[in-house]
Amino acid sequence: MSTLKQKSQSLPRSRRRGDLWLVPLQVGILVVLLVAWQLSVSAKNLMFFSRPTLVAEKLYELFVGGEIYRHVVVTMTEVLIGYALGAALGLGLGFVLGRSRLLSKIFQPFIIGLYSIPKIALAPLFIVWFGLGMESKIAVVVLATFFLVFFNTYSGLLNVNEELVQLARLMKATWAQTIWRVILPASAGQIFIGLKTAVPYAVIGAVIGEYIGSDEGLGHFVLYSSQTFDAPALFAGIVVLVFLVFTLNFVLSVIETRVLGWRNASGATLQL
Repeated sequence: MSTLKQKSQSLPRSRRRGDLWLVPLQVGILVVLLVAWQLSVSAKNLMFFSRPTLVAEKLYELFVGGEIYRHVVVTMTEVLIGYALGAALGLGLGFVLGRSRLLSKIFQPFIIGLYSIPKIALAPLFIVWFGLGMESKIAVVVLATFFLVFFNTYSGLLNVNEELVQLARLMKATWAQTIWRVILPASAGQIFIGLKTAVPYAVIGAVIGEYIGSDEGLGHFVLYSSQTFDAPALFAGIVVLVFLVFTLNFVLSVIETRVLGWRNASGATLQL
């Protein structure tokens, strides 16, 4: 028994080690793309396309000089606050409607109607309501995050095996125990898909808000760089935005691994 337990615990680690060969492949692809970009841009097109070497120099200049930090802090503040609020609302409403067929039938048409409205069209409205400050950008991020988290949470709750729920209730489990030990574990995978999918949309929402009206933030920085035909700065801003998305997704992936680690262990045990 102890041997089987040790094997089941070590199998997920071996799988992760087995995927390490993807890292040099991905790095190789990135290097090829960067080299192709570097060689394909002529001197006549530098104003519009820049080069990776020029972008790297600009990034070094921005971070050493400290010019970029205030823009990063503003955008990250908008994203983190808006994402937290939107995710909390999406999780809460998704859980309530996912567990109540009646409420789901009543409110589903309204939610789908709101979801069909382009988020970009609402950004100017939020600026009218909340002004040009950070509040309007946070509102756009909340909206961009809410629907993705809500629909994935809602879908995950609908797919919970009700027989397991009833079995837990028959075994005298309280509703809190049933939710924590049955419903949430069964829907956690779908919930994390929504949380991770919402990250780039949250960043996009903040950038769109900064495009429309702001004098700081990475969206403003990228827009100003494009208006002044500063291609290296424009691409540098985009690189920073991509890095922020990757960082946030990595944090969520770590949390997901810890929360859903039991699935890998149980799956390995069954295979043995």
